[in-house]
Amino acid sequence: MSQENVEIVRSAFVAFERGEIGEMLESMADDLTTHRVDPDDAIYHGKEGFLQATADWIEGFEEWTVTPEEFIESGESVVVRVHQTARGETSGVAVENQMWFVFDLRGGKVARVSFHLREAEALEAVGPSE
Repeated sequence: MSQENVEIVRSAFVAFERGEIGEMLESMADDLTTHRVDPDDAIYHGKEGFLQATADWIEGFEEWTVTPEEFIESGESVVVRVHQTARGETSGVAVENQMWFVFDLRGGKVARVSFHLREAEALEAVGPSE
């Protein structure tokens, strides 16, 4: 089942990159929980909550991109290492970093997603590998 989960998450990223937000949201459960671990441990609920978490994350930046670089299967979860780039809206300063998303799936839909700045935290969130 985990390879199917990787394909669900990969397809969601592809839809996002094409600007097909509705298609991306179709991969998510209606009762989705989004956890933005850093900087404030914020929790958001539902698909609208996911969109709000993303908007809050990129506030103050423009030209924001997030490119998946690695998908790691772990049972019913998928850890995705991404490369993030943006430019400060006011300063014009370019920033880039790696971050990790953890997608927990239930019944073929993303039931929970968490954003992590550190790989160890993301891997810890899915527990020991099977």
